[in-house]
Amino acid sequence: MSATPVVRIAAGSLFALAMFAAAAQSRPPTTEQLGKDPGALRQEAEQQRSRDMQQQQQQSQQQADQQYNNALRQNQQRANADMAQAEAVRRSWAQRPPLAPDHNPLLGRWNSLGAGQRQGNAAGLSPEMAQLANALIGNITGGMCDSMLGRGTVDFRPNGVVAIGKDGREHAMYRAEYRGGGSRVVVLPQGGTTFTHMIIDFNGSDRATVAAVGCGLTRSGAGTAKTALTNTGMATPESGVRLDWKLLGSSVANGGMDLYVAPATVRRSGDKARMLSMFDFKTRHTIEGKTFFSTHNEYEYDCARPRQRMLGTTGYSERMGKGVVVESSHDAMAWEPVGSSGVAYEHWKVACAKA
Repeated sequence: MSATPVVRIAAGSLFALAMFAAAAQSRPPTTEQLGKDPGALRQEAEQQRSRDMQQQQQQSQQQADQQYNNALRQNQQRANADMAQAEAVRRSWAQRPPLAPDHNPLLGRWNSLGAGQRQGNAAGLSPEMAQLANALIGNITGGMCDSMLGRGTVDFRPNGVVAIGKDGREHAMYRAEYRGGGSRVVVLPQGGTTFTHMIIDFNGSDRATVAAVGCGLTRSGAGTAKTALTNTGMATPESGVRLDWKLLGSSVANGGMDLYVAPATVRRSGDKARMLSMFDFKTRHTIEGKTFFSTHNEYEYDCARPRQRMLGTTGYSERMGKGVVVESSHDAMAWEPVGSSGVAYEHWKVACAKA
């Protein structure tokens, strides 16, 4: 008779353990669990918790992947819409009259500061996904700043944009036209770029920002746009400045051509001088399938030693620099002597006679 209470206590203890294990799993004990060893019940409970955690992790990963894909899809849709809008904006600005150099506050050297910090949350995204989307956009805009302005010093000239290296070397980035004026100047690159236009808003005379992208600019050194034009740029017909060409002579070379110089474009710095010249050919010329009738050439002259080097040349489809630009090159050539007579020597005399 005395064994009966013991059995009841043992049964009660097993029942309590089963209830404890079941409570840990947030579910009532089953008939099978009521008769199992407590150790087995604990093991089953741990296994079930592990399966539940794994399932939760998988669900969380699937949600994160879905949010990531949505963020990328939204970025791509925005990029496509932005490109279509950018093309429309470029066409609108291109229809406006060119900005004359003496009214262009952008001309001259600037320090490129890169893109600013972008803020804000993409609609419908978690804070983590919004941060990721902003990081993606930041990388894109940072790359656009590099494409538009390079890194370091950039020189806006009447006919194009030039990067200035730390060693002072120049690298032509792209040809450009300008529109607008006042507190807003629009740069229209002429082919070979990854962007359609660049809208630059001024904050005073020495600070500016590229609209929408956020690239910052500060003017490098003192000086106005007019000073920058005098010191750093050649006045060319593409920049809206009318040039007075002076016939220097003719040559039978290359099928016959007339040689012109533009004395007003002479820029003297110490023993060096630069000047714009023109070759007007009597016959049509073709190089690599591209046909032209005339070229504008920028030369640098050493006035201490009779020598010259070509800094750039642009070919035109018609005579006297008219028609459309066929091709251009802005790679500086090696120095070469001009001799003591002849065409090159006459050019050198004109460029170096003007102090």
